[in-house]
Amino acid sequence: MEVILRLEAIQYSYQQRLTAINQLFLSIEAGRFFCLLGPSGCGKTTLLRLIGGYLKPTQGKIFIANQNVTCKPPNQRNVGMVFQNYALFPHLSARQNVAFGLEVQKLARADRHQRVEAMLDRVGLSTAERDRLPKELSGGQQQRVALARALVIQPKLLLLDEPFANLDRQLRESLRTELKHLQQQTGVTTILVTHDQEEALALADQIGLMLNGQFLQIDTPANLYHQPASPLVARFLGEANLFQVQSLGTELMHLDNGMHLYRRESPAVEPGNWLMVRPENCVVGMAAMDCAHRWQGTVVESTFLGTDLVLEMQLESGATLRVRSRPDHLPDVQLGNVLPVGIPAQYLWPIPESDPTWVVPQLSSSPHRPLQRFQA
Repeated sequence: MEVILRLEAIQYSYQQRLTAINQLFLSIEAGRFFCLLGPSGCGKTTLLRLIGGYLKPTQGKIFIANQNVTCKPPNQRNVGMVFQNYALFPHLSARQNVAFGLEVQKLARADRHQRVEAMLDRVGLSTAERDRLPKELSGGQQQRVALARALVIQPKLLLLDEPFANLDRQLRESLRTELKHLQQQTGVTTILVTHDQEEALALADQIGLMLNGQFLQIDTPANLYHQPASPLVARFLGEANLFQVQSLGTELMHLDNGMHLYRRESPAVEPGNWLMVRPENCVVGMAAMDCAHRWQGTVVESTFLGTDLVLEMQLESGATLRVRSRPDHLPDVQLGNVLPVGIPAQYLWPIPESDPTWVVPQLSSSPHRPLQRFQA
């Protein structure tokens, strides 16, 4: 498959002092929906601006459709860009904003009109809204106009810099579904910048998880979630129970938190390696008696999240295990209850790599704060 974007040893430093992007390599194939994911300050927006031509790399090369565009300005890269604040021209109507790029390309008036109207139809902007100024449009309508303006020039690459950040949750979810359908219909190769892991998982074919100007892992959403390459990736993308292997006995595997696992029911690991299990793959209640690894645990935290009940279970060893379950599976659970809790063997994932030394690992991706706390 054709490679639309190729980055070779890209580096970018602010004022020759602060390195924001550090020796990045990346290839994205045609038609992909690629997401740059990471916390604020990790370099994802800087990388997007380098690709779009709004910044020039300190070192390295950028190729779009096999053309070296490293030193070319944005209007010579055949790239469409949607900024976080949409950057619409305030004195132009929605229709005129969308037509602007085609006017720069000197497209004939009749062809320009046809493409603008067709694109506004595609993004779902009504006829009445097309002659309004940006200030007369809602945030969702402005987002549609910005997207139409970026797509109408038929770019090789569509760049999106957190386009849903300023929208409420319901509208954000609706528009991202429409964006996914639009990307699939047009087939345009798309790169989205976001710090919202749910957004990345919902939209992307591939995700590049960034921190400190480097990629921690580039993979499919499913692989990133279920098979993280390091403890930091596991912590950032969703919730994770992480255990470090301390020593290996004949029958048992001893973990750093005092827990013990049966070696025959666990992946092959070495001392110092990590094991991960997602909270939703842990089991609490009588069903835990069928798990390969099981204990008695005390409920010390309970958080009701509507569709989920999140429990923190304290085991006899003093270790804690976070569990996600459906509330109707545990309708009468109370703080202080002692219940069986277990881990099915097939959900233990080995992580041989440690976090890179340049990483500050104090990241929490938990979407909630504990509502209740039990003091034993």
